[in-house]
Amino acid sequence: MLERRDRSLSKLGLTLAEGRALLARAQDVLVSQQVDAWMLGEMNCRRCGTALSHKDSRNVVVRTVYGNVAVKSPRLWSCRCRAAPGTARSSMSPLCKALPKRVTPELEYLQVEWAAHLPYRQATALLKEVLPLDKQISFSGTRQRIHKVARQLDAEVDRDIANQPKAAAIADTIAPPRESPNVACVSVDSAWLTHHSTAKGRQAARAEAKLRSPWSQPPTLQRHVNIVAGRAAFADRAPRVYAYVHKQVPSAAARLDQFLARSGVEPNERVTVISDDAGEFAKAVEGSQLARGRILDWFHIAMKFKAAENSVFGSAMIEPLERAWVQSEIRSAKWFVWHGKGGKSVARIKALDDALLARAGYEYSTLWWNLQRVSGYIKNNAGTLVNYGARHRRGLAISSSIAESAVNLVVSHRMAKKQQMRWTDEGAHCLAQVRVAALNGELSPGRLAKWAKASRTGIRLSCHPP
Repeated sequence: MLERRDRSLSKLGLTLAEGRALLARAQDVLVSQQVDAWMLGEMNCRRCGTALSHKDSRNVVVRTVYGNVAVKSPRLWSCRCRAAPGTARSSMSPLCKALPKRVTPELEYLQVEWAAHLPYRQATALLKEVLPLDKQISFSGTRQRIHKVARQLDAEVDRDIANQPKAAAIADTIAPPRESPNVACVSVDSAWLTHHSTAKGRQAARAEAKLRSPWSQPPTLQRHVNIVAGRAAFADRAPRVYAYVHKQVPSAAARLDQFLARSGVEPNERVTVISDDAGEFAKAVEGSQLARGRILDWFHIAMKFKAAENSVFGSAMIEPLERAWVQSEIRSAKWFVWHGKGGKSVARIKALDDALLARAGYEYSTLWWNLQRVSGYIKNNAGTLVNYGARHRRGLAISSSIAESAVNLVVSHRMAKKQQMRWTDEGAHCLAQVRVAALNGELSPGRLAKWAKASRTGIRLSCHPP
């Protein structure tokens, strides 16, 4: 019972310290009552009903959201009906067997959920501030919790991939594929994180450097982590995201198919993927069973043409009266691409380039470099150009802006932007899996409890969250 005897309103209601202490005391009483009631059903043999002999008792500490609770865990002698003739009876601890991790799913969930949105130290500090946890959790323990949950999520993805029908089986059993009516657009992009080399890796690099010839090139150090993020937009529900570190997955195409299947794409349906010209995206789409093809992002095309237009003003060999003509030629080439005519666009840029080559110093100018860059970009990605104007008029996506937002949502806000963080491939991949699950609303205490139960009983989990 709490009361204020001084009749002052300076401390209205419970203080933070009083609230934490009250929650810790209530949790202590509740957990002890639950454990005592549960142990009553474990004191008799389940086969013959005989009361089990008591050997000794020890305290077991259970970590909960409202503090650590020490409960008595009696050790019992096994029943004689279970022992083989001539052998001694063994002892057992029912509570230790029922609680192998000694931590509640709610505490695991809060650690993982908060760490998915905040740095590990900040998440741990805030949990200690609002809950009676004190020294019962640490930022290193939170990081380990993230890695453990991420491995469970990766295991579910691997099971999904193993259960997907193969391409030959699909071709024999279904009709020709059609465009998926559920998924409006899928866009993929990548980001780079600063790499954190481990002590073991640095030691191996130094040992390799000692063996190398002094005239050989120094070994290149891995300085960045390539993380891929994608987003699927739907007509009738909120979008979903996915992410992974490129070096941590055996097959980017299988990862894309698993994401599309979880998003509602049937085996007889296909989805078009929008991305830039990065090579890993092309390989993922080419090996995918559910992706129809890849479309080059219009945003990147427009930005390259915009850079070429802007360089006209800084070119010394172009007269002011000629700038309008040069810009109109560049815009004409741009609109050829807008209508899916990449060959005509390249021809128009080449004609403009030939006309300007007679100018002294043109081949050393920024305009020449930008025109060459645009022309090469269109030629290298000619197979992924479409009629962007027709798609836009039909209300279809032409830009990977949703992927850019996915990169900001999954990667930048938590792992890179305004934060001096260095990452290993494994650490970035694990946090990306947990953050994606949190953003998609797939994390819950019930799901963590289901994993814990499956680990105790050896049951294979369903690949879908509850």
